[in-house]
Amino acid sequence: MAIEINGNEKNSLSFDWLFQLLFALAILVLLSSIAVFVYYQFFNIQPKTNTLMQLKTDIQNDKTQKEKTTEIEAAAIQNYVDDFVALYEQRPKMSGFFSGAGFEGWVHPNVYFSNFSIDADSRVVNLKGYTTDFKPLIDQLKIFKDLRNRGQGIENYEVSDIKLAEEGGVSFSLVITVSPDTIKPKTIWTTNNPAY
Repeated sequence: MAIEINGNEKNSLSFDWLFQLLFALAILVLLSSIAVFVYYQFFNIQPKTNTLMQLKTDIQNDKTQKEKTTEIEAAAIQNYVDDFVALYEQRPKMSGFFSGAGFEGWVHPNVYFSNFSIDADSRVVNLKGYTTDFKPLIDQLKIFKDLRNRGQGIENYEVSDIKLAEEGGVSFSLVITVSPDTIKPKTIWTTNNPAY
């Protein structure tokens, strides 16, 4: 009996050996991939995720502290603003004097004032005025007389130093005593802020 060696069997053996080598390499790559996955999933990513969560919590706490500090500063500023509001509301108010029903409504359209001073305590208004001629000045005095007679803001008035101006027209001085309700008296302010 003779044994025949076929050349195809040699090729078949070399392919089996190559196939087994590739299979072993594939299993090795699969095991390596699983090992890398397990390493990153449980030993690398998880601690870093925990660290990241801790940092986020710290940032939230810091932000909350900053917000609290800002709120405290805003409250202090609000106290100062409230004090100024109290001062503003309790100041001697002359807005009734300057409003449309006050001085603004009393002045003749052709009378102009170049100097103006008010003493709120005595309620005296000193004015220096100018007009184009005597007619607007006479009309202005009629307005003051009518207001005094009706008791609407003026208690007394006095005109002095009436003279012809150098540029033409008439200059004059005027002293008005206004009623107490026109210029409010001074008030003393109080505050709730213990810093004062």
